[in-house]
Amino acid sequence: MTSVFERTGYLKRIRLFSPNAQKLILSNVIGSFGWGVNQAIFNIYLLSLGYSNTFLGGIMGLGAFSMAICSLLVGPYVTRVGTKNALILGSLMHLTISIPRVLTPFPEMFIVGAALSGISSAMGNVAFAPFIAKHSTSFERTHLFGTNQSLAILSNFAGSTLAGFLPSWASLVFLLPIDSAPSFQLALIGWVVPIILNIIPILTIREFEDETTIEKMEKDSSPRSSAPEPKGRKELFLLFAIPTALIGLGAGFVVPFLSVFFWDFYNLPTPLVGFIQGMGSLTVATGAFISPGLSTRLGKVRTVVLCQALSLPFLFLIAVLVNPVIAILCFLARGALMNMTGPVDNSFKMEMVPNRWRAYLTSVSSFAWSFPWAFSTQVTGPLFDADLYLLPFWYTLICYSTSTVLYWMFFRKSEKRLTKELAAAK
Repeated sequence: MTSVFERTGYLKRIRLFSPNAQKLILSNVIGSFGWGVNQAIFNIYLLSLGYSNTFLGGIMGLGAFSMAICSLLVGPYVTRVGTKNALILGSLMHLTISIPRVLTPFPEMFIVGAALSGISSAMGNVAFAPFIAKHSTSFERTHLFGTNQSLAILSNFAGSTLAGFLPSWASLVFLLPIDSAPSFQLALIGWVVPIILNIIPILTIREFEDETTIEKMEKDSSPRSSAPEPKGRKELFLLFAIPTALIGLGAGFVVPFLSVFFWDFYNLPTPLVGFIQGMGSLTVATGAFISPGLSTRLGKVRTVVLCQALSLPFLFLIAVLVNPVIAILCFLARGALMNMTGPVDNSFKMEMVPNRWRAYLTSVSSFAWSFPWAFSTQVTGPLFDADLYLLPFWYTLICYSTSTVLYWMFFRKSEKRLTKELAAAK
């Protein structure tokens, strides 16, 4: 009896992943473990130092704003120096700021760290999708994005789950008060180690040097890879940017504050908060692994719209029902459905433009996400300080709903045209 992976062609596509793509996946898996540690306890660490939610929102907003501005600027740079060099530079910048950010807990360091972290994130985000597109074909690309996201999020799950217990262990070993700032600081040192290690696989990547190999990959990548500049390129970028901006705006209201929401509003213990964040990563990983197979049946655009639409009722339930069990379950379901769209949407974007414009499109998309996020994070901090913990979820619900409708309106016919072009190219 054949497995579901064989029937859907999943294993066949996985076997086609290029060595360079595999190395980048390994790097992301290692780095995601460190991000899991950071995601679970860094915001709580700031609160334990006596900073307010308003200050926390300001730090996150500054990082997102820095990332947004740099995303627009680094697109041409990534195209010029190559995606590998851009990935290495982004990792080195992130490592440089991570160590003093943990060891010197002063407001000035958090401000500088947020700005530099935004720059390094912009470099990595803009380079990642074009790198994957360059080292894959249209046949396995969506599954490559999905597998990368799934494995990275599973690693994030491990880091988040471990991070929930690290402060307690640090308290026991060093005889510190439970949930004290020094215990969180010691736990965050574990965040730095994976950031050092994730650079190694990127350094071993060998970019294509054979022109024949490059031409073959670009020909198999998309019918538009070597085509002339498409008409209406700016309009196409704008159509992608608008729904992305609404998602970024909505996500900024709640996603950075979820650990604080469970820790502060529902008074859940730190280990449980870390476990919830980890379980959220696990469900997201499952969704990201399923979505490529779903897109082969429904199409990329329908998959994005369907998954986003199904996540909306869970946001509504969090906003109207004050119950920790329901909030946790809805948090897990919403995260899985909403993040299922990432691999599918990334693959769709890369196939819609020629190879030389992919870094620019990724740059615009990163800006469209980060810039609204920078503003919405400024709203939630003061609302949390005023005990209005549920109001941001309503804002997110409105933004996500609008984005879902617009995405369907903009691209419901584009995929059919792209499919015809792929068939003609083959």
